[in-house]
Amino acid sequence: MALSNHVAFYQAGENAHGGVLVLIRKDIPVTRVSCSLPNICVIDLLLSEPTRLVAIYAPESKTWRWSELTNLTNNRCIIMGDFNVDIEKDGEKADQLLEWIDSCHLRPVVLDSNTSLRSNRTIDYALTTGVDLTIQTYEGTTNSDHKPLIGTFTGNDAKKRKGSRTVWSVFSLFLSYTYEFWEQKEWNTQASETTYEEFITFLTSLNNRCQQYFALNQARPSIPYELLKLLALSHSLSFKAKRKGDIQLRNEARRLRNATRFELRRLQQEQLTKQLRERHTSGEDSALFWNKTKRHFRHISSSLRGFETPKGEIIRDPQNMVDTAADYYEKLLEAPVVIRPHPYVDAPPVTWENATTPIPNVTYPEIINILQSRKKKKSQDIHGLSPFILDKIPRNYWHLFVQLYNYSFATCLMAKKFKEVRMVLLAKKNAVCTPDQTRPISLLDSFLKIQERLFLTRFLQILKDRGILPDNQSGFRAGYRLQTRVLLLIEQISSYMANSSPVATVFVDFKSAFDQLWFEGCIGKLLRLGVPQAYVKWIQTWLCGRKASIEMQGKRSRWIEIKRGGPQGSNDLAAVLAGQIGVRFTDQCIDLERRLQLFLEQLEFYSILSVQPINYMKTQAMFSARVLQKILMISVYIVQFNEDHALSLMICVEDGWDITAQFISISELLLDPYYRIFEGFHTLIEHEWFAFGHRFSHRSNQTATNTIGFATIFLQFLDLVHQVRFIKMNYS
Repeated sequence: MALSNHVAFYQAGENAHGGVLVLIRKDIPVTRVSCSLPNICVIDLLLSEPTRLVAIYAPESKTWRWSELTNLTNNRCIIMGDFNVDIEKDGEKADQLLEWIDSCHLRPVVLDSNTSLRSNRTIDYALTTGVDLTIQTYEGTTNSDHKPLIGTFTGNDAKKRKGSRTVWSVFSLFLSYTYEFWEQKEWNTQASETTYEEFITFLTSLNNRCQQYFALNQARPSIPYELLKLLALSHSLSFKAKRKGDIQLRNEARRLRNATRFELRRLQQEQLTKQLRERHTSGEDSALFWNKTKRHFRHISSSLRGFETPKGEIIRDPQNMVDTAADYYEKLLEAPVVIRPHPYVDAPPVTWENATTPIPNVTYPEIINILQSRKKKKSQDIHGLSPFILDKIPRNYWHLFVQLYNYSFATCLMAKKFKEVRMVLLAKKNAVCTPDQTRPISLLDSFLKIQERLFLTRFLQILKDRGILPDNQSGFRAGYRLQTRVLLLIEQISSYMANSSPVATVFVDFKSAFDQLWFEGCIGKLLRLGVPQAYVKWIQTWLCGRKASIEMQGKRSRWIEIKRGGPQGSNDLAAVLAGQIGVRFTDQCIDLERRLQLFLEQLEFYSILSVQPINYMKTQAMFSARVLQKILMISVYIVQFNEDHALSLMICVEDGWDITAQFISISELLLDPYYRIFEGFHTLIEHEWFAFGHRFSHRSNQTATNTIGFATIFLQFLDLVHQVRFIKMNYS
């Protein structure tokens, strides 16, 4: 037989060309049920819940009756094949079949289209009880005069999934027994690389050895058999009502269906109430509850399902996917082509007074503080270790790593295993996309991440002492959150706009900024900024010689060298440019445009110099200005009200007396031509501005240190006067 991995079961028919053949895959346990009826083959599938499969062919010349099949049915069975009866069109034959279906509490599963190629009849379908079955026809070419029927049902666990748990008490106890062995190893010499490699291999093996495996029970609570019988009966009545057009029978089917659904909803509510009550206790109900609810905790699905090729084909095989991704990222992470000589690396060296400052030694309490402050994540690195596993290591082992870390800081050497990276890809948008639409997540060596934190605290102190890192560089460090930076930007823009100055804000985005980091340029720039040589050399050791392997669905790619790119951080750049105070608004805009053009030229030069391409599609610019139109419109309204009603007005503005002075002064300027001449304007200033008794430099939150000699609120008034004069000249 061609299908050698299947077992054949055959039942002869009543003619020379009749009979039923059933093929079952060998890894599915089955037993055959004895049956003497021709064209009827009965098999029990020994799954977690035994399911009976009855394959049937019922020709017109059959010698048996439907009632003879009753003893072959049970509470969980499927009868499938060629019944040679169209339930909706065959009248008396259909009635006989439906009566037997009702007596056995079976549910017909019938397609909406015909299954016979010789007529417009549907004679191939299935009858089920206790099984949720779906069927469809194969629409391809076939040698039969019937469309092949494909049925699908889900067993609870034909192959049970397995879970695992680690016995951490055994893990920690075994490590405590082996501490003396590892203490005798060399941790502060060149042999430390071999020691570290042996130690992480030992940890991974020990973690695997301390695993306990168990079967996962993920079966849903089954529907009671009584409700399944009622559902099957309602389906059968619906078929009868549809065929006969009997309204009374249709109403009875609807009543039975609604009553069954009501009982089913009540059962589900009881099950949910029980799960909620026992959600914090151990057991199947709590596990089922959290398995259902955990998917709602995810904001988006970022799983990667396949890669799309330029030809439109979709790659879904995990090994082909990781190989395709490796080709893309190997090219992306190649060393950049830089025009030499370059000022970062080829200019004469600069000698600083702190050039020989060493990296301070690591202490045991410092490591313990870092371990306690870190999140105990379970994401594993390339060696199978994670921060969660590191937390289970006995504390005395960290005395050994104090020696290893101090040796690394003193010699600027690093174990090769530190530089091996496990790379996981997430889809940015669609689950099937091109490799450039993925986001790489690099999982570094777990012990290296501890050393990185130790180095970072020392490096930040150097940056602070040298004043290298500006305060406006936000994100990825304590006290400088991105939200704080945004609020400061808004306050800065508002303060400029309070002076009636136009403001231009440019938000710059660099294309894959940290994936494009140029190693030599970064090292050269750090040296020129005054970072001690020991720090720079350790960073160089950390950057160079790294390699990564992309992992996806248990498959790994080849090793790819990382020749550019660094750890993710903050690269936000927001420039705020404001117009000059004390000049006309038009002149301010012209000057602002010139300065903005100069800024963009300098930005483009920096982009080329630092090999950091700008993402022009995401770079945005915003122009802001406090328009004086509101004050003018309110002043015009005051003038119109005074002219229409000839009444005295008292004006009070909650924003302050200086704003009130502007409204009154502009209104009087519009009402009385006397104030439009020099003498009248002088009188207006004395009456509406000097009379308050406050120095201009103390108004509108200005201090006595104001060097320009004018309050910004008065400059705004002068700008309003200029606007009024401009309007009068154009419309007089």
